[in-house]
Amino acid sequence: MAEGDTILRLARRLGDELCGERIGVQAPGRRRPEGLAVYELDGRVLEQVESRAKHLLFHFDGGLSLHSHLGMKGSWLLYREGERWRRGRGDAWICLAGNDRVAVNFGGSYLRIAPAARLRRNPRLARLGPDLLAANFDAAATVARLHRAGALQLGEALLDQSLIAGIGNIFKSEGCFEAGLDPFTTVAELSDLELAAVLERTRALMLKAAASGRQPSRVYRRAGQPCPRCRAPLRSAAQGDSARFSFWCPRCQPPRHADPAALADAG
Repeated sequence: MAEGDTILRLARRLGDELCGERIGVQAPGRRRPEGLAVYELDGRVLEQVESRAKHLLFHFDGGLSLHSHLGMKGSWLLYREGERWRRGRGDAWICLAGNDRVAVNFGGSYLRIAPAARLRRNPRLARLGPDLLAANFDAAATVARLHRAGALQLGEALLDQSLIAGIGNIFKSEGCFEAGLDPFTTVAELSDLELAAVLERTRALMLKAAASGRQPSRVYRRAGQPCPRCRAPLRSAAQGDSARFSFWCPRCQPPRHADPAALADAG
């Protein structure tokens, strides 16, 4: 699933290409957006493309918005007018044309056209926690929010979009590594300073990735390989009810309590 850095980068690119333009809007494929009909957007000026965690919001004149979530396999691809698409038109959910560019959504999980005022009440957005990449992100307030889930392990808490929005599996592991914190430590075991550190390190990594288009891979999917800091073998394990894998260095990110696996091996 696209993480917050990818959505922020998309919003910036699509905004640079299409904002201020009168947009031709079509739904050429088999699927149709929820909510209002596509023709309600056709011919309106695109005023803003906004990222909100893992959600992409297109705001048009007249108070209408398009809400997109890519899910696990969705994408927005940008083409020049007349350029051949990499996928067939039947696979396209919606396309936005302007400024000799066409932005096409393929395979997303959610797409809805609605008045902007109603969009703000959409449960998919209303239940989100603070957006880690928002310009006005408040780390102290988010630390207090995280403490409400004290029994959760840190890796689980960072993926809970109702606590902190925008982080996915890559940056969960990379952020914990940069902060030197074991992702299996419970939130209750961590100080305010430690929680603020993991948020700030993760935010810095994601903003850098949004600018460069390159996500870090110091520990993610590198189990068994040497740690880039201490050369100890990196580890991985499924975590939480969703069984998403975490990757970490047992030496640089020491546990706060005895490692059950290590005790079993010793016995």
